[in-house]
Amino acid sequence: MSSGFTLEPRDGYLYVQLEPGFEMTPDSTAAVWTAICETCRERGLRRALTVGDGVTRRLTTSEVFDIARLAGSLLPGLSVACVFRDYVPDQLSEFFRATAMSRGVRMDFLEDLNAALEWLGAGNRTLD
Repeated sequence: MSSGFTLEPRDGYLYVQLEPGFEMTPDSTAAVWTAICETCRERGLRRALTVGDGVTRRLTTSEVFDIARLAGSLLPGLSVACVFRDYVPDQLSEFFRATAMSRGVRMDFLEDLNAALEWLGAGNRTLD
């Protein structure tokens, strides 16, 4: 059974590729955040770039809060840039971002890979 994502440590950050059409649910999103935090801790990384096409979301406000709280408890000081093509961040996305930030996890939704790498402070790193 597929987890729906792959993790690849790169020079100074963790590259996270979501499968096309990845659906953010309480279980799938918690699994991604847990894997990101565990891999970053093991590799001594504090930055992650998460990329996906056709990402959808099926989360309530309380589930978003719980996942943001989980991320903060697993690895405070983590920065995560999300580039989800065909995904338009909304109020729930902003709520997640703000809640994660209040728990010590810096994250944002960006429109392209170069902007995301710059935001992470990994702008001179390659994506290949």
